[in-house]
Amino acid sequence: MTTTTDRYDLWTLTPFEQWLKDEGVHIVTDQLIRDVYSVETKPWERTGCSAAILDLTQEPTEGALINTQGVTRYIYDIPPGGKFNAERHMYEEIFFVLKGRGATTVWVDDDGPKHTFEWKEGSVFSIPLNAWHEIYNGQGDDTARLYAASSAPTAFNLYASPEFVFNCPVSFPDRFNPTDEQYFSGKSTKLADRFMQTNFIADVNAVSLDRWRARGPGANMMILMAGGHFICHVSEFPAGTYKKAHTQPPMGRGRAAGLGLPTSTAYLFLNGEGYDLQWDVGVTPGEGVPFERLDYGAGTLMTPGSSYHQHFNLSKEPSRYVVFRYGNPRYTGAGSKRQSDTGGLNIEWKDEDPAVLKMFNEELAKRGSEPFVPTESEAKD
Repeated sequence: MTTTTDRYDLWTLTPFEQWLKDEGVHIVTDQLIRDVYSVETKPWERTGCSAAILDLTQEPTEGALINTQGVTRYIYDIPPGGKFNAERHMYEEIFFVLKGRGATTVWVDDDGPKHTFEWKEGSVFSIPLNAWHEIYNGQGDDTARLYAASSAPTAFNLYASPEFVFNCPVSFPDRFNPTDEQYFSGKSTKLADRFMQTNFIADVNAVSLDRWRARGPGANMMILMAGGHFICHVSEFPAGTYKKAHTQPPMGRGRAAGLGLPTSTAYLFLNGEGYDLQWDVGVTPGEGVPFERLDYGAGTLMTPGSSYHQHFNLSKEPSRYVVFRYGNPRYTGAGSKRQSDTGGLNIEWKDEDPAVLKMFNEELAKRGSEPFVPTESEAKD
């Protein structure tokens, strides 16, 4: 007879956690990775690379092997002249090249055409769902390091079958047409203000952004890739400025809120120097409400969790960051709406704690920079 205790013992790990345990993958759990270029990786036999799972969480659960059960993130180190072994899988994956240069080959079946495209530092590419792919390091004398986000936890926890996840024969021609020779060429289509579509970004630092007024100084672009849920969200804000505190709408508030997709957000800062302020889950910022400060620099990766957060740029250059997150309106029912209403909930400058601006201007003064004066007219320029 199975007891309740026995049953709970079986439920200690989710299917995704059990798979990670079986694979022996190195896991790093933290709210902030100060420098993605220096993260330690360890051999992952199945991939032919060294790797680390980045379990980014604002509130780690005691006893959990991994906390992020919707989207997870990785660092992959491909050895000199080596490769990430060929595989296909029933989850989405999107890559950013942190260091190195190389190529990726994508195909549907062995008898069909294969697409090979080259990448370098700053490139972004997404693998079409369940397409075969193999990633090569084009350098014979140095490691290539890639950062990736994937929906693997969702797939493993839904099917509870690694065999199905990695060996399902179904293809998705509406996402990837193997006869389209231009699929990974980098061609792009502008869909709307702050929205574009492409399947390969040669250099995310060179992406042209559109001004966005709702959150103060700055601009961004949301880029749909490979017909998937994931988008590459690129934002930039000027030197010596900061954004309004913001969060995503709570689950159940409006059609674009939550959408039943278990996900997480993480910001990878490409340059600049500054900090984030973050508030506890369920707390609305205001005068006297305590917050946490997290400093960032080029290469910092952090998660705001599901709470309010606010970005500050202390450097003398614009600060650009990239986010891999769910956001394709094809899957959210938001295609009939203006995309300007998907930015979440803001705390307007007139409503924020005066300590926020005071702290920022004190930090600017230490660097010999002029004080920042937030005004609504500036936000509408």
